[in-house]
Amino acid sequence: MIKSFDARRQQQAAWWLLFIAILIYAIVMSMESMLRYDTFKATAFDLGNMDQVLWNTIHGRWFQFTNQAVDWYGPPTRLALHFEPILLLLSLLYAFGANPHLLLISQTLALASGALPVFLLTRKYIPEWPLLAPLMAAVYLISPALLGLNIFDFHPISFATPLLLYAILALTYKRYGWFILACILAASCKEDIPFSLAILGLFLIWKYKLPRLGIALTIGSLVWSSIAFGIIIPHFYPGTQHNNFWYRYEVLGSSPGEAIGNLILHPWLLFTTFITFDRLYYLASLFRSTGFLCLLAPEWLLLALPTLAENLLSTDSLTFSGVYQYNAAIIPFVMIAAIHGTRRLITCWQDWRGEHSESGAWDLQKSASMKRPALSTVATQAKDGATTLVWRQSIALPLTSIYQHSTTTLNTWITASISFVKRILDRVQKSPASTRVSAITQARWTSLARVFSRKWQQFSERMEPLARAIPLLRLQWITLVWVIAMAALNLAVISPILGNFWADHIPATREQNIQRLLSMIPADASISAGSNLNPHVSERQHLAVFPSLSDSNADTPDIVQYIIVDLNAVFPEDRVSTDNEINHLLLSGQYKELARAEGVVLLVRNST
Repeated sequence: MIKSFDARRQQQAAWWLLFIAILIYAIVMSMESMLRYDTFKATAFDLGNMDQVLWNTIHGRWFQFTNQAVDWYGPPTRLALHFEPILLLLSLLYAFGANPHLLLISQTLALASGALPVFLLTRKYIPEWPLLAPLMAAVYLISPALLGLNIFDFHPISFATPLLLYAILALTYKRYGWFILACILAASCKEDIPFSLAILGLFLIWKYKLPRLGIALTIGSLVWSSIAFGIIIPHFYPGTQHNNFWYRYEVLGSSPGEAIGNLILHPWLLFTTFITFDRLYYLASLFRSTGFLCLLAPEWLLLALPTLAENLLSTDSLTFSGVYQYNAAIIPFVMIAAIHGTRRLITCWQDWRGEHSESGAWDLQKSASMKRPALSTVATQAKDGATTLVWRQSIALPLTSIYQHSTTTLNTWITASISFVKRILDRVQKSPASTRVSAITQARWTSLARVFSRKWQQFSERMEPLARAIPLLRLQWITLVWVIAMAALNLAVISPILGNFWADHIPATREQNIQRLLSMIPADASISAGSNLNPHVSERQHLAVFPSLSDSNADTPDIVQYIIVDLNAVFPEDRVSTDNEINHLLLSGQYKELARAEGVVLLVRNST
C-alpha cells in the first residue's frame, strides 16, 4: 500500500513539476528575450531581417527583405537564402500589429512546449520512474543548446525543435495524421530538416514496421529538399555556387559535387581537417546535458546526423559552438535518444540482476543472443556458396512483401519506386561479383559479431555483481542525481558563452535617448542602421545594414535617406573604419548630422 501510494504521489508530483518548469521557463525566457531587444542587444541577423520579412509578407510582399549587409549582393528575397514556407504562417502574428516582441514570445512558447512531449515520452517508456519524466523535461529546457537557440534573436528553424518532438510523440501513440502534419510543418521550417525526416522514414520501415508510411516519408522528404536546394534557392540566388553559405565548406571543394568527390577520394580529410578539440568539445556539450545517456541509444542519434554533419564539416566556428540556431534539429533526437538509452539501461540492469523485464524495449543482451544462430547459419551458407539466398531472404523478400502490401493502397509513384529498387537488387544479387562480395562481407560480419557477443558476455559478467548490489529503486535515484549533476555542469561550462547574449541592465536613460532619435525617422523612409539598432526600424520596405547604403532593391537604386549607428556597439576592430566612413559621408556633403546622443549618431541625406 505504501509503495502504491508513493508511486501515485510521484506521478502527481511529476505533473506539477512539469507545469512549474514550463511556466518558469516561458516567463523568464520571454522576459529575457524582450529585455535583450529593449536594451539594444538584439541584432540585424537574425531579428531585424526576419522582422522585415514577416512585415513584408503580411503586407503581400511574400518573403521580401532588403535588410542586407555589404557582403551580400543577392536579390531582395528570403528565398535566395532559405526555403522556409512556415514564414507564411508566422506572418499571421503580425495581422493585428507588427512587433518583434511577438516573435520573441512565440519562439519562447514554442520551445517551452517541447517539454511536454519529452515528459510524455519518458512516462511512456519508463513508467516505473515517474520523477524521471519531469527531470528529462527540465534537462531539455535548461540545455545550453536550447537556451542559446531561444535567446539569440529569432529563427524559423527554432519551431522545428518542438515539432520534431511532437512528431515522434504522435508516432509513438499511432496518431499518424498528426505525425504527418508535424513532419510537414517541421520540413517547412528550413530546407535541410527533411534530411532528418528521410532517415525517420527509414526508421518507420525498420523499427516501427510501417513500410508504406516510411517509404512515403523518405521519398517525400528527399523530393522536398531536392526541390529546395536544386530549384528554388538557385533560382533566386545569382551566385555561381547557388548558395550563400557554401563558403563554410569550401575547404572540401568549390561545389557540393566536388566536396562529395573529395570526401570519397580523400577520406582522410575528415581526420586531418575536422577532428579538432573544438568539435569534440561541441559533441560533448550536446551529450552532457543528458548525462551521456543518449549514447546508449545511438540509432536515434542517426536522425541528427545530417545537421551534425553540416555543423562539424563547417569552417565557421559558430556552427559548432553549441549555442546558436544550428542545433535546432539536433536537440529533439538527443532527448529521445536519452529516453531510449535510459530504458535500455534499466532493461540491461534487470537482466544482470536476473529479474524479468516487462518492458518491450530493445534489449542488447537478448538481441545479441538471438542473432548468434542466424549469424552461424549465414556463415555456413557462405561456405556452401549460397550467400545469394541469404541476401534474398534479408533484402529481396522484405522488399517483395512491401511491394505486395503497397500495391493496393499506395499511389502509383511509390509502387513504381519499390518495384524499381527490387529489380535493381535482384540483378545485383544474381551477379557473380555480388556473390563473392556477399560471401566476404558476411564472413567478416560473422567474425565481428562473434567478437562483439563475446565482449558483451564478458562485460555482463563483470556487471552482474554490481547490479545485484544496487536494486532498481536505488538505481533510479543514482540516475536522477547523475543527470542533474551533468546538466548543471554543462550549463556552468557553457554559461560564459551564453552570458554574451543576456541583457546586463534594464532600460534606462540611455535607451530613452536612443528611442528619441529613432522616433525622428519617418516610418516610410529608407534607412541604413547599425546591427543593434536595425531591429528597431525594420518594419519598412527599404532597409540596409550599415555600412551598406542601398537596399539592393532594383526599384529603389538610390542610397538611403537616413543613417543611424550606435558607435558604442561597434566591434573594436571595426571602430576606426566606422568612424572613417561616417566622417567621409559628412565631409563629402552627401549627409548631414541630424542628432547625436549616447554614442548614437543620426545622419540625414542632404537631398531629403
